[in-house]
Amino acid sequence: MDIYCTRPNCTKPLNSFADLDSGNTLKTITQKFCTACGMPLLLGGRYIVERPIAQGGFGATFLARDRYTPAMKRCVVKLLQPVGLTSSQMVIAKQMFEREATVLEDLGTHPQIPDMLAYFEVQSGQDEFFYLVQEFVDGFTLEQIVEQHGAIAEADVLEIMQSLLPVLTFIHDKGSIHRDIKPSNIMVRKLDQTYFLLDFGAVKQVAGAAQGQKSTGIFTPGYGAPEQMRGDTVFPATDLYAFAVTCLFLLTGKDPDELFDVNYNTWKWDRFVKLSPNLNNVLHKMLETAPSDRFSSSADVLQALNSQISVQPSVSAPIQSTPIQTPPVQSAHQTSIQVPPPAPLPNFAPSVPKPVAQRSNKTPWLLAAPIKIQFIAAFLIGVEAMLLWQVSTTVGLALIGSPNNLIAFAAVLIGVILLRISSILDNKDLFVFVNLLSFAIIWGVQTFGKLSQFQSFPNWIEIAQYCGVAGFSAIALMAAFRLIFQLLYSFL
Repeated sequence: MDIYCTRPNCTKPLNSFADLDSGNTLKTITQKFCTACGMPLLLGGRYIVERPIAQGGFGATFLARDRYTPAMKRCVVKLLQPVGLTSSQMVIAKQMFEREATVLEDLGTHPQIPDMLAYFEVQSGQDEFFYLVQEFVDGFTLEQIVEQHGAIAEADVLEIMQSLLPVLTFIHDKGSIHRDIKPSNIMVRKLDQTYFLLDFGAVKQVAGAAQGQKSTGIFTPGYGAPEQMRGDTVFPATDLYAFAVTCLFLLTGKDPDELFDVNYNTWKWDRFVKLSPNLNNVLHKMLETAPSDRFSSSADVLQALNSQISVQPSVSAPIQSTPIQTPPVQSAHQTSIQVPPPAPLPNFAPSVPKPVAQRSNKTPWLLAAPIKIQFIAAFLIGVEAMLLWQVSTTVGLALIGSPNNLIAFAAVLIGVILLRISSILDNKDLFVFVNLLSFAIIWGVQTFGKLSQFQSFPNWIEIAQYCGVAGFSAIALMAAFRLIFQLLYSFL
């Protein structure tokens, strides 16, 4: 079994232990240590780290398994890395870590927030490491889905808002503010398409406190509300602002800096997507510069979305005062969220046993093209082979009579090879180039050649005959190969 070491800067973090391949040994062994740095590997005595998921300035996230569950249940281990802190700062970091763990444990009671499973310290020499363990959600973030499938349809974004706004209400009613809502922190579980809100900023809060910054300075550039960027007090409306930017990213597939017009200090998404008037106005109100001008709560946003009377935004946003009658207009490039799951990324892909090799029934690439294309290609190859043979046995032998000519001939060949390697000439270009060169040499020799070596050079009629024979021979050879393949496949 392989176990990954979580110590920062470990020179050889991946450890292999053959004795742990036995189920009984895995359940009963007390501890294992990293062979490179001596770090305890069975975190909290039970969590076995498989591999890293993400790395940040003050923390890291790992995929792990709980050895005390029958199916070795997967979980997420978050490590706080308080590097370069004084002893007093370390005490504050530890207190905030414990308090954050308590908040996360309380929030984890919501079915769309990962459960808090454990938090603990690990001592290794003079170093202390703090860990949070949370439920592993097997799915894909909205950022991954947009990157692989493009923008999401308005109906699906409305579904996301209907699903997550009650989660924000739950968080705000508990006295907490997420502070870092963005597409990468919203996940769709593969099992049932449930939306989860992730990453409540435990590590980022500790990091901010350690550097003497306000805890409200937690945000992702482009998604943070103006009050966050100023370091002022944050409100539930601060999360609504980030959630609105997230929805714009989903609807357009564009990053926030492409949607925000710095000249007018306003959001402009009309050139990328046409929305229904009500959603358009709701997003404008969620994105107001002053928190007091936004919705006061997530419940108010939900009520506005469900209302048939459109929201009255501020003067900076378009006003729609009549009931909504028109359906949403979707851009041609948008796609539904209900798409086949994208290929699992390395951060979330479970280990899958390699399939047993099976005999392929795919036609070899040389014979997979249509017969018409094969015949044309075979004839051209035959013609080219004949021309090259004619040139090499006449002009070539005559020109390579002296060392200077040999050097010049070698230089031409090397030049052609370099053009091909550098992709300046591709296969078809090289084919045409060699053909034209062959015809030019033959024509030049027949027209201007006065040397005795060229007196026996064949005329054009003979060359055409030779090329025809070579071309049709190549056709017969390719047809024979195809027949042989089909006979052999019928017997296997």
